[in-house]
Amino acid sequence: MRKDLINLLKKTVAINSIFPNEQKLSDFIYKFFKLKKFKVYKQLVEKNRFNILVEKGQSKKAILLYSHLDTVGIVQNWNTDPLKLYIKDDKAYGLGAWDMKGGMVINILSFLNFNPKNYQLKLAFCVDEENISKGAYKLINSHFFKNVDLVISTEPAFFYGNQGIVIGRPGRAVFLIKINCQPKHYGFYEKKYDINLFISQLIKDLSKFYKKNKAKKQFVFVKKIESKTVGLSTPYEVNLQIDSSIIPPLTKNQLLDQIKEKINYLNKKFNNFFEVKVDFYPRETPYLDGYEISMDNFYLKILKKTINEVTQKKAIPYFRSSIADENLFGSIGKTVLGIGPAGENAHSPNEWVALNSLEILYNIIINFLKDIDQYDLG
Repeated sequence: MRKDLINLLKKTVAINSIFPNEQKLSDFIYKFFKLKKFKVYKQLVEKNRFNILVEKGQSKKAILLYSHLDTVGIVQNWNTDPLKLYIKDDKAYGLGAWDMKGGMVINILSFLNFNPKNYQLKLAFCVDEENISKGAYKLINSHFFKNVDLVISTEPAFFYGNQGIVIGRPGRAVFLIKINCQPKHYGFYEKKYDINLFISQLIKDLSKFYKKNKAKKQFVFVKKIESKTVGLSTPYEVNLQIDSSIIPPLTKNQLLDQIKEKINYLNKKFNNFFEVKVDFYPRETPYLDGYEISMDNFYLKILKKTINEVTQKKAIPYFRSSIADENLFGSIGKTVLGIGPAGENAHSPNEWVALNSLEILYNIIINFLKDIDQYDLG
């Protein structure tokens, strides 16, 4: 098992798949499954960028093992060649080894070594996760995804190692607030005309969205400010980019409405002197809503039991504070559970994944797939 794991991890780490150049890794995975006579498909996302989709078995419902193909770029201060797997003790170093080629390899080996009787087993390898989720967005709108009842993602285990189960994530959206007014000559300055005072009060009001409940954090903050003025005049235009973390069940659209309400209320205090427009900052794919899986979820109960048996430790479901492709799956009502390997330094130099943790992850997934196969999923 470890030999196969290391061999496949070496090959995938050696293939540069830094966003948006995932094509070589897509081709490698496609050929890998084609040679093994599986049903494998290339799903075009955009020029030279393909998701790879694989399936086995026949059933009305499917379980999908999910991973993304892309990595972040190479940063300074690596002690080894980031595209050559280096193993020291239990640590395997390499770009993407933890995020998430280690999990990808485990998905592949689990798929190869288990044949379900009562459900269809699928694999998806998507592009663009480190950007704006173009690959995952293409996936959820495809026929391939329609019968998926459960998504297992093997993203890195940021917390709790092999005991952790990610059951939720916040949403995120970036908003653009455009504020315009008539400029006033320096000699006619009045507070009621000062766009900067309006903005400072708005920023203070936006900070009231902050809330925290254990790992769940909601906040809105200004990430960029641009202003325009002429000569000895007060500014006549200010553009704000507003970033956010949104705790479900609040959605990005609901937050947009709430921001508009705050702005309208504030503008009344300035006698509606300012013209304000608020919308999502443009991008190609929709921003991500949050999700949270119920603790009563059937699949979660089985996975907790499997983890308890494999690790001899209690499973720990938790809400993770970052966003990922999983948001797209969970926010459309699919059950999505995250279980991944231990490691360190995602998006940083000297990234590594624990080989023993990968082996435990493999045993968890294989045993979970066996446990689920005892049920008729309908």
